[in-house]
Amino acid sequence: MLQEHFDYVNKDGVSTNIGPNAREILLQLAEKEFNRGNLENSIFHQIRLLYQSAQERYRPRHFTKDNSMSKTINVDELLAHMNADEKADLPNNALIQYALKTFKESPKEKVNSSDPCDIFRDISEPSEGVKRVQDICKQMPEEWTVLQLCKGFNTLSTYSKYSKIHESDAAIYVTILRHIRTCDYPKPICLRFSGVDQKELFNKFACIVDRFKQCVEGDHRKWNTVEDKQHYWKLLDELNNFIAVSRVAIYKKTMITSPLKSLQLAVADLKSFLFPWSFLFTGIPHTVFTAGNNMHELWRTIDAFCDQYQWNDQSRVLLSLAALNAHSLTNMQIEDVCTFLTGHSKQRAMAFDLLEQIRDQQELKTAVIDLTKNDDDKAYRYFPCVLIVDERLDHFYWEEINICQEFTRASSFQSLWRLYYLHRKNMEHGYLKVSITDDKNLSKMELRMSTFFDYWLPHWKKIVARKPTNDEFFKDLLTRSCYVYTGHGSGLQYINGRNIAKHILRSVVFLFGCDSCRLHTNGLYSELIGAHLYYQAAIPAIIGTIMPGLDANMDRVATEILSRWIAPNSANILPWNEVEMTSWIKKGIIKPATHSPKCNKSSQSPLPSSSTDYNYNMGSLCAVLARVHKRGGESKLYNTVPYVCRGLPVWNCHVEPLTFN
Repeated sequence: MLQEHFDYVNKDGVSTNIGPNAREILLQLAEKEFNRGNLENSIFHQIRLLYQSAQERYRPRHFTKDNSMSKTINVDELLAHMNADEKADLPNNALIQYALKTFKESPKEKVNSSDPCDIFRDISEPSEGVKRVQDICKQMPEEWTVLQLCKGFNTLSTYSKYSKIHESDAAIYVTILRHIRTCDYPKPICLRFSGVDQKELFNKFACIVDRFKQCVEGDHRKWNTVEDKQHYWKLLDELNNFIAVSRVAIYKKTMITSPLKSLQLAVADLKSFLFPWSFLFTGIPHTVFTAGNNMHELWRTIDAFCDQYQWNDQSRVLLSLAALNAHSLTNMQIEDVCTFLTGHSKQRAMAFDLLEQIRDQQELKTAVIDLTKNDDDKAYRYFPCVLIVDERLDHFYWEEINICQEFTRASSFQSLWRLYYLHRKNMEHGYLKVSITDDKNLSKMELRMSTFFDYWLPHWKKIVARKPTNDEFFKDLLTRSCYVYTGHGSGLQYINGRNIAKHILRSVVFLFGCDSCRLHTNGLYSELIGAHLYYQAAIPAIIGTIMPGLDANMDRVATEILSRWIAPNSANILPWNEVEMTSWIKKGIIKPATHSPKCNKSSQSPLPSSSTDYNYNMGSLCAVLARVHKRGGESKLYNTVPYVCRGLPVWNCHVEPLTFN
């Protein structure tokens, strides 16, 4: 029966006609094939099911100023529909004759039958589909690491209310689609994670947003007493911090006997759930593509070992990735990796010794670098890791697995390929090149954000405390390279999302509002929906949040992101990290902080300083976001974990040259 359903899904070669029913069929097939050891088949079904038919609603068309030109005219068909009087008048009608002649001589619009998004058109054979995926991965930037995260089969994940969709437990599949050795070993690799604690893991992440809302909801104007305020901050601290009645450490896992489900605990349990493979969430080091790197020597060592013991390509690639990141692995991780790769005790011991030797060599080389000089030293930076995230896992804080790594998210392999295909001519070193200089900004903001833009980017256009018109929205969004919204939600309350999705735009979009990039549902089952999907259909990259936030802290993080990535209007103003935050947050007054070398207590105005002296600005937007997850400017998890980047990695060439030599 399952095969009959699968044949129906593939009927007429329409691979995008995937709704909730077909999704469950493919997911059940994916799990069945994985359990049989047919990993290639399982990967094919997973990639297919993540591209939902609902995403077709957000697919844009190429934008032209004159939409009337989007339709061609067939002269013969026009003549055939003329009545007798019109035909009789035709020889004497010079205007119509000229128009018909022009239409005949004009080249017909070419119809592109190849759809860069529907990669499985007319493909139903898994081996053929995976071959197509391999071909596409080879065309993607060699600097990228691409991982796909898919939730396993569980009917409650589809036919349930929103909370139940998140709470339902299932395995998590992590598929390595692109990695540092893809050119030599292109076949994707799939790992399945499951365990007795997976239900608890899903429960913890499912309740975080509700717990946060319980903490902050209410009329804060009535909280006048010291006791009320202390209680408010206690609730937030409990959400943020790990608090447990008892904690018993066991082998590579942690047993928790506390009813408290905190952010810190959830993130820690996610890392434990992925043990020992969390190092897979690491991109390719910048040093790989520089002169004098020892990658070829490392691969020769790995290949010689694998050839000696006749290891297959999957084990060879996983051993290679472990070796590349050996400096970050503990002995326990190395032991578990080797246990997974081989059941032969002698080979396992030899592999352990090999990784241990590689780790010692890497640590010896990095020991000479003084990390105290610059915590963003390029020797320790990595190219982007692109996460293709199942909608039912999108509320997980995947970026917290490796807070030093640059991440961006995509909803499906097909969507990622489409974005890259559209913008590939402007890609370099795995980044979309942009130059954010003299731009305009469309936002609903109050005192804090308004004063920030007046200070940092006074040449930008602002719309403050009023509803923008459709004409203003599209004029600025379509013609500029950066768009910032600060206010409630995502800004779609002011504009029809379908009007955005109709176009292909070049803007990088920032949505600094609660749940601006969060998926949710209005019905009993997925597909889930989100305001960001309309933006994502039209633009290459978007920054937003996947949970609510506190307005003052959201403004603080927003200014940290914007000021790091976009250079100020003048080079002689105070770097934003040297501004007195309390004064700005409470009164909108910008002045030097006491730790700033430019602090002058007798003056209320900032003193000149060159932001470039402090290496303040960064070209990579994903790197700026990684700084947020490292809690450099804001320490609370509930203020930092919600921020995600969706789409392509982007680089602002105006503030830093895109070079890694």
